[in-house]
Amino acid sequence: MMNDNRPRDPLSGDLITRRSEGRGAEGDRRRKGWTDFRRAYPGFIFTLGLALFVMLAVDGWLIYRRVDYAAEINTLRSHMSGAERQKTDAIVEATESKTRIEIELAKRQARLEKRFHLNVSVDSARMYLESGGATLREMAVQFGPERSVTPAGDSLPAAVPRGERTVAAVDDSGITLDGGTRILTASGSLDKDPSPIPAGALRIGKADMEAIRPNLSPGMKVYFY
Repeated sequence: MMNDNRPRDPLSGDLITRRSEGRGAEGDRRRKGWTDFRRAYPGFIFTLGLALFVMLAVDGWLIYRRVDYAAEINTLRSHMSGAERQKTDAIVEATESKTRIEIELAKRQARLEKRFHLNVSVDSARMYLESGGATLREMAVQFGPERSVTPAGDSLPAAVPRGERTVAAVDDSGITLDGGTRILTASGSLDKDPSPIPAGALRIGKADMEAIRPNLSPGMKVYFY
């Protein structure tokens, strides 16, 4: 007779099965459809639906603003003469070309710079302390809003610069560049500073500023691209 090595209950001697009769009466706990899943996890479904609603609302707002801007541009252009439209298009094209040239020159100069310098990647919101082609520190950076000239002309335009700038001064509150652009110091962690950033300014974390301060000096190059 072959040996039966199947596990048995030490008291009754009965075979131990994978599911006891008592648990078998409870039924299969696996969810068989969407209705069962929704009933089992109502909180997860609500959170998922809320997140989807927020994303759709943001997308709708962005589309609305784009359509609104396009309509405003068309209205302004409709009040221009043909010569004025041609002049405006030429100015816009020249400005965009100039910005692209400044960005490419800044990238090239940053790669060739052997002394301590700062690189600010506007698109990725990162700032780098570099020297001789080596990255010494990488920092997250926040940007203040850009400000255009108001119709009343009571405010100056402010925008994140592009191209090459120079450190003019360094103090406890941050770095001042030529042209007036400021790189401010957060009160602590960058993502936990609730104070607004002035138009055209930048802000880095307190720990990052303290780490790079010994290497900062007037005349140091800062490249924005």
